[in-house]
Amino acid sequence: LRRNRIHDGKSAGVVVYENGLGTLEDNEIFGNAFAGVEIKTGGNPTLRRNRIHDGKSAGVVVYENGLGTLEDNEIFGNALTGVEIKTGGNPTLRRNRIQKNEHKAIRIHKAGGGSFEDNDLRDNKRGAWDISQDSLPNVKRSGNLE
Repeated sequence: LRRNRIHDGKSAGVVVYENGLGTLEDNEIFGNAFAGVEIKTGGNPTLRRNRIHDGKSAGVVVYENGLGTLEDNEIFGNALTGVEIKTGGNPTLRRNRIQKNEHKAIRIHKAGGGSFEDNDLRDNKRGAWDISQDSLPNVKRSGNLE
């Protein structure tokens, strides 16, 4: 999916699941009732240069062993966290700007994990990170601005 406006849906804006692949580039995803993007059940998409904002939930949710690579996205202004990772979700995030969300930039819980490099996590209402004890061993972080 390239250069689309995906907005005001009654559920998630985009859902990648059941080992789904694909690339989302240069899209504007906003105003959806649930996450702007959900990645679950082995889904492994690449998200690049998207603007994911003003959702009524989290910007991106990765769960139920979802994966994914998120690079150079702007994730902002969401009602909950910018990115939520749980229940075996394990994405890679590089060079994203995750800012001005109502909760944390990134919440990792229920044995979630991931790799986080060179992201800008400043200016979220409740700070940069919320990582549960059971998720800490699964998280790799370097070069993030907090």
